[in-house]
Amino acid sequence: MQHRSFGLAALTTEMVKSGDRILDLGPLSSGTTQAFLGLNCQCHIEDLVEYLTENQSCSDPLAALEAHLLPKPANLKFDVILCWDLLNFLDLEVIEHLIQLLKPHLKQGTILHTMRYTGRNQPEKPRRFRLLEDFCFEYVDDPEYPEVPSKGHSTVTLLKCMDRFSLFNSLMKREGMDQNVTEHFLEYDSVTSRNQVRSGGASDVSAYFNTVKDDERLEFAGIEKALAALPAASTVLDCGRKNGRNIDALKKKVGALYVEDLHASLAWRRKTHGEGTGFSESMFSFDKGARLDGAFLWDLLNYCSLEQVQALGDLLAERMNTGATLHFLVYKSAQQPERPSMFEVLEDGRVAVTGVSSKRCARNLGSTADLMRLLPNYRLYSHHLGRLPTGESFQEFVLQLKG
Repeated sequence: MQHRSFGLAALTTEMVKSGDRILDLGPLSSGTTQAFLGLNCQCHIEDLVEYLTENQSCSDPLAALEAHLLPKPANLKFDVILCWDLLNFLDLEVIEHLIQLLKPHLKQGTILHTMRYTGRNQPEKPRRFRLLEDFCFEYVDDPEYPEVPSKGHSTVTLLKCMDRFSLFNSLMKREGMDQNVTEHFLEYDSVTSRNQVRSGGASDVSAYFNTVKDDERLEFAGIEKALAALPAASTVLDCGRKNGRNIDALKKKVGALYVEDLHASLAWRRKTHGEGTGFSESMFSFDKGARLDGAFLWDLLNYCSLEQVQALGDLLAERMNTGATLHFLVYKSAQQPERPSMFEVLEDGRVAVTGVSSKRCARNLGSTADLMRLLPNYRLYSHHLGRLPTGESFQEFVLQLKG
């Protein structure tokens, strides 16, 4: 079985720079060390597979961990830590102790990459990763690896024992990835708002793996207009999907980019508060002091009630600068895709549209005049027509916040 690691590709192509110090908690045989050495990085190996092998029946695993780790210079600070899948096989107290032992060598901004197993059938031992090409790894069943079953740690449980590490990105279910693996990026002592996208911190790897078909790459005149209207060093909110989407190209076109998956947030509120619930201030987790110059709603409004459209428009207006732009799509037919599609701004300015549902539901929104009455704080800036790759016609709107 194979797994294409978008996370490790992101590290080597976007995040790691010459001279960075890398701590690899896996064995030297994985093959990635050479990639980092090629970037003139300093690589340190702490093979925790060996630790698991030698200490399966150990009465004091914490002391054994201390004995296993190599002594390090006091002034050594790591930029990146590679955990592979090993945290799945360590008890939580061992993980917590590991972080404490490494703490003198962590600094603000240290990145930790780990792979977490999410399927029902958890592996019975760590996997040996053999690098093939383009950060595609083959799982090798190594008979010398210890029979230590996966503990099934949840993300929340794992984070509780990671001291001052916080989650800033997750990658899952992309083409070529093992569908039962989620890759996590954690950052030590992060001062970045948890929904702000880091430059190069990448929900994905820009143009590294080409998985978008040619007929899924569309020109959106409204996107071009909305981006052109942004001031230098703009602050932008993207309300599309947060996970499994490449937003790195959009990040490069703006200043600060925040991502809030409002459709997922609304679905959760419906589940916990009932069907009639709407948008609220609590759904925005980015800094209250941040003033938006633009917001991209994509096709979100098609899945909102009229009351929710009005409430969202009002909430955004409170956080926007005068003249800020609001971009969204409205389906024209009586039937529309059952759920929101995925939209990715590409390097060349086009938009990749994927994940369009084959199931249909009734269209909610009325005429353009009705829509504008729900958004009285905005004026029409730009209006265009288009079609999705599956043939659905839509109207593309760019509105501008009135003074």
